[in-house]
Amino acid sequence: MIVCIRKVALLASTFTLAASHMIMKTPAPFSKVPPDNSPLSSSGANFPCKNDGSVGFYDTTSRTTMAIGETQTLSFTGSAVHGGGSCQLAVTSDKAPTASTSWQVILSIEGGCPSITGDGPSTYNYEIPDGIATGDATLAWTWISKLAGQPEYYMNCAPITITGGSKKRSIDVAKRATFPDLFVANLASINDCKAGPGVDVIYPDPGSNMMFPKSASAMVNGTVSGTGCVAKGASAGAGSGSSASGGGEATPTTASVIATNPSPSSLSAAEPATTPLSSSASSPIIPPTTAPSSASSASMTFVTLSQPTLTPTTLSTAAAATPSASTPSSSSTTTGSQSSQQFSGACTPEGQWNCLSTSGGFSYQRCASGSWTGMTALSAGETCQLGLSMTLWRREAPKVANARIWRGRSYLQPPNTPA
Repeated sequence: MIVCIRKVALLASTFTLAASHMIMKTPAPFSKVPPDNSPLSSSGANFPCKNDGSVGFYDTTSRTTMAIGETQTLSFTGSAVHGGGSCQLAVTSDKAPTASTSWQVILSIEGGCPSITGDGPSTYNYEIPDGIATGDATLAWTWISKLAGQPEYYMNCAPITITGGSKKRSIDVAKRATFPDLFVANLASINDCKAGPGVDVIYPDPGSNMMFPKSASAMVNGTVSGTGCVAKGASAGAGSGSSASGGGEATPTTASVIATNPSPSSLSAAEPATTPLSSSASSPIIPPTTAPSSASSASMTFVTLSQPTLTPTTLSTAAAATPSASTPSSSSTTTGSQSSQQFSGACTPEGQWNCLSTSGGFSYQRCASGSWTGMTALSAGETCQLGLSMTLWRREAPKVANARIWRGRSYLQPPNTPA
């Protein structure tokens, strides 16, 4: 009898531990019973998708349909958010991905994922951007946890079907962009890239579709060591932690990215509704300049406003000021027709952007893991703030009281935070 009681207690504690870890709720991942919500093996043996090699792991009877340009929801089940961290969403046309699969990153969330406050999982809105092929595909969510106590890499995958969407898209199909490779770290058999715990990882090649749920002052910027921080099937040289080369040219999408952080008691409540703006112009991301205080963030909801007035800054008036805190490499080279500079070598501060303009259009690079990345070209018609900045994108503030710009859209300023 005592033995039976001990067995029951052991099973109960094991279930509680598994249930506490994070797993993607929407889109619905490949079903596996019981769910294994722990991080991938440090050896990388179950990369990608935490595939344990069992027969039928990728079998599915249903797929989540996602139309290009339509708002999708990323949500989670579990409570062990480990203080948040950084996440990526990526897709592949492989319906049963392997370690050699090449992934296309459609969103990078630096800091505040999968939790903005660190108290419980948050909900994020995103979309499948132009440039992604339609048809059956696999979507991956990856997470570098912040406070796990050891280097980890989480990954869940979901079967999806991508359709053309109902919106009128302004980008010609012939000019569709490529996207950066998926960032992979802390998996010994995949690469030698390391992303330590206790930090918010700054991705060497995040792409143009980004989200910054927390302010710069609330971030603990994490550097990446090692090289080849991508999957085995990725393009050579991309995503290096020490000297990342410029990634693909990603097309910023038009729907807003909105994050909500419900209280722990309301995690099962319906997802908040959002109202996409009617503007057809593509707008890149601009991170917010303030972070919600811990006292107010649990009930905070970012709301998309229906009619903000957004006017892109004219390039002729865009300042190319260099922050005094920057220390570009002495080996940098001057390029471009507007006195912009391309930098190389060591750099500070971490996460800083550099934008330059040439006759071929605008391009940018980033200070990531202590070194300047290569240049990445923007899509035709897209612009960035010339010179060095911490925001890259330059847009005029909306004429809406108590509002900020985020990814070319406006959201309500959280209560009790400075304007």
